[in-house]
Amino acid sequence: MRREGLKALKGLLRMVEFGGLLKKGSIVLKTSKWFYQTCIYISSSLIFWGCAKPSLLVLPTEQSAVSETPKPILEKPVNSLGGYFYSNGENALGPFTQGMLQKCRDLEGGQVCNTREWPEPLFIKAYGDGRCPNGSRLNRILGYCVEGKEALGPFSQELVAACQDADGGDACGSTRWSSALLYKLIQDQNPVAGRPPQFVLLAFDGSYSLDAWKKSRNFTQSMAKKNIPVHFTYFISGVYFVNNKDRTLYTAPGGKGKGRSAIGWGGTTAEINQRLEQVNLAYQEGHEIASHGVGHFNGNRWSEADWKKEFDYFDQFIFDAYKINNLPGAFVFDRSAIQGFRAPELGQSPGLYKTLKKTGFRYDTSKVASANYWPKLENGIWNFPLASLTTAITRKNVLSMDYNFYYLHSQGKPNSGNVKRYEEDTFQTYLKYFQRNYSGNRAPVHIGHHFSAWNQGAYQKALFRFAEAVCGKPEVRCVTYSELADFMDLQTPEQIAVYQKGDFPKLDLRKIN
Repeated sequence: MRREGLKALKGLLRMVEFGGLLKKGSIVLKTSKWFYQTCIYISSSLIFWGCAKPSLLVLPTEQSAVSETPKPILEKPVNSLGGYFYSNGENALGPFTQGMLQKCRDLEGGQVCNTREWPEPLFIKAYGDGRCPNGSRLNRILGYCVEGKEALGPFSQELVAACQDADGGDACGSTRWSSALLYKLIQDQNPVAGRPPQFVLLAFDGSYSLDAWKKSRNFTQSMAKKNIPVHFTYFISGVYFVNNKDRTLYTAPGGKGKGRSAIGWGGTTAEINQRLEQVNLAYQEGHEIASHGVGHFNGNRWSEADWKKEFDYFDQFIFDAYKINNLPGAFVFDRSAIQGFRAPELGQSPGLYKTLKKTGFRYDTSKVASANYWPKLENGIWNFPLASLTTAITRKNVLSMDYNFYYLHSQGKPNSGNVKRYEEDTFQTYLKYFQRNYSGNRAPVHIGHHFSAWNQGAYQKALFRFAEAVCGKPEVRCVTYSELADFMDLQTPEQIAVYQKGDFPKLDLRKIN
């Protein structure tokens, strides 16, 4: 097995495009033509080298002899989020990305943009305000920034050593590896290579209730104090950030008319301001903000143009919310953070799936599948469906969403006499769903809730009980949907097929409390 693993790894190493070498415990870049240029042209396309958290690098000059002492390159911080750059003491030397090049041109950097050294103020502006350089993003599974299918290094000495142990050769010293290579090396360091984590996805649709925002955030804060990380995905609705008096700004697709919404509006300016604050706080605490559209209309007959119109309204009402409501402040994230979508009432149409990828989405959660389904790419995005379940006590078919339990239990009407039974039925159903996957093929567990406290909060209580019961177990990750997408991006179709079959060593559950 070890020999087969090394053979596969060597195949991955051949995918690495930029070479380097390791010398005396620090990474030393080759003296080669590509290094002395910020970019090289290959088939008329620009490719850039970039970096993540580095060791000390040394850069030989073009005229230097082997005996000369290489000039050290130092690391400087870009921002408080962990961004950084290399400097020779005068100019920034990278990392550079295609997004930074375009930003440099937008800033009228001129010919400097095509050189290997940029003035530090220009570099910092082009880098952007995030952890990763403009045009790249942090893959939270890898722990490195990625651009396309490549991870930006240099990489930890442990990973470089692992690469060398696998006879990776010069590629081990490069500053840009294929993401697949990096993931393979990280996986090989795990106690049981090949067994996926048990991902648990807990999400909320809506975003109106300030009380629900606070309760959900307070719950995860209490879990964090127990060293059990839990992060939610919040699918927010655009109308909840529009003042009642400004509702005519929205003309719903599908002929619904101007100023109409199926779920009301955002209330007063003061209420919207508090809601905006909750969104920012949630994002800063590691939760994900995603899209639930605008007016909560069922789009199962909408065209591609209708969906494009809806997403344009969403961007306007969310990212212009402070301006529309004459409020000071701004979101702590930008449009690139909105990576996922759940259709209101799960109403889909062919036009939706022609639009999502074009509009910048990475995943959709609007479909339904079996409980043991492993995600697949469909229409260029990840399909993360809700699950079809059988309730534990009442033995009825139900989706893994609170409203469906509410409708099943009491036909969508309050029934205070049976709330304890409803809570227990929901909790036990979720637990059974988890246990089968955890001991089986480890397919992600998907649970969707709303900000409504139906049947005296029975379903919210069941959800929190469930998270307390499972999120601290070995190999369980209660993460956001974008984190699941990060993981799936690293898998091949063949590996996903292996996971679907459950063809990997199983965890001995007898040793778990």
